[in-house]
Amino acid sequence: MYWKEYLRTLLEGKARRNLLISMSSLAVSGFVSTALRFFGGIIQGRFIGPETLGYYTKFTILPGYLFFLHLGVFTSLARQYPYFIGKGEKETASCYAANALGWTHLLCMIHTVIFSILCIWTASHGDLYATLGWGTQIMVSISSLYMFYLGSTYRNSNEFVTWSKALVISSITSVLLLPLVALYHFAGVCARYAWPNFVSLIYAHLHRPLKIKPQFNQALLKKMIIFGAPLMVFAYISTNLWDALTRTYILRMVDEKALGIFAFSGMLCTGITVVATSISQVFHPRIAMLYGSSHKDMAISFRYCTKCCIFGAALVLPFIGLTYWLIDPVINLFLPKYIECIPVTRYLCWLSLVPVIDLPKQLLIVAKKKKEFGISVVISFLLFVSLLSLFPLLSADITLEKIAIATTLCKLSSVFIANGFAWRMAWLESRSV
Repeated sequence: MYWKEYLRTLLEGKARRNLLISMSSLAVSGFVSTALRFFGGIIQGRFIGPETLGYYTKFTILPGYLFFLHLGVFTSLARQYPYFIGKGEKETASCYAANALGWTHLLCMIHTVIFSILCIWTASHGDLYATLGWGTQIMVSISSLYMFYLGSTYRNSNEFVTWSKALVISSITSVLLLPLVALYHFAGVCARYAWPNFVSLIYAHLHRPLKIKPQFNQALLKKMIIFGAPLMVFAYISTNLWDALTRTYILRMVDEKALGIFAFSGMLCTGITVVATSISQVFHPRIAMLYGSSHKDMAISFRYCTKCCIFGAALVLPFIGLTYWLIDPVINLFLPKYIECIPVTRYLCWLSLVPVIDLPKQLLIVAKKKKEFGISVVISFLLFVSLLSLFPLLSADITLEKIAIATTLCKLSSVFIANGFAWRMAWLESRSV
């Protein structure tokens, strides 16, 4: 029968079987993670209102702006490590990873100092809630930075199974901390945002594929920064800066309650985004390795990216559909005080597709097509900023729904522009052969 032949074709080859093992593991863990985070978000919303959540979210804005301090080292590692592995230069790849680890340690110390100073300042003024909020960012920043490094070193199917377990552990820990939210409200929220990722970090660290000592080779780090910084600027604009600017805009132009509602919508979509990001991390090193092993063949690499996009989107779309369908009855039944988040969540959940459909953009990074990558980011970001600037001029009523629509459309436009550039380069290369 046709389906048996298709299944046999799909499973033939060790590399393809390993890929399917990785994807299956991430799909299962993704379903569990999404369900737990969605359930946890609903329970949390029963105990705290959007005002409290908005107050906490204020403290997450500064870490978003500070992420530029990695200066492109992480971007360089994500590209260079699998690239040199694909070329068979394992010693060079390990050297890059060791220096990225040393840079990660330095960044963790810098973030700790910055937020410790803010903690001392607010404590000296008697603002204990602010002290707790800034103190939480120490753990959150360390977890984010180190997990960013670790994510670039996981490559094969067994390692991605371990990574998927770390995601589930994070979600389970998040649910287990819900009683703290019920008992201590703001302090419980701080614990629930800090500890799950930290516990996940510990597990991922203990099972890390590269057990190497950190290095600090200034010449190599300079080389990594020179390569990664231009790409980092655009990646930073499209992610951390974009999100931090959005939160700042909501806080300034609306209020803390609106920021809490927007953050709650994002939290409900976080589970899907984590799944999509994890799936994309399976493909990222393979794209770089294929590009290196195929002697920088853009056409072959783009075809692989297209297949990965289709496969990844097929896995993520059911989660988006489930969230889109469930959000209305669940919020109306259990969380009427968050009723405004329904349309916002329905728009923001589509952004969970971005990690699995922007793989051709990753190919632009691997191929060092900085100009094309930059154009796709800058155009969409300027469009977003223009829309935010026009909202007060067109209407006195700035709604979260308008901001969510602008965010979703502009971020998706960046993906389509970048993918168009990658397609054009692959097409031109195939014609020249």
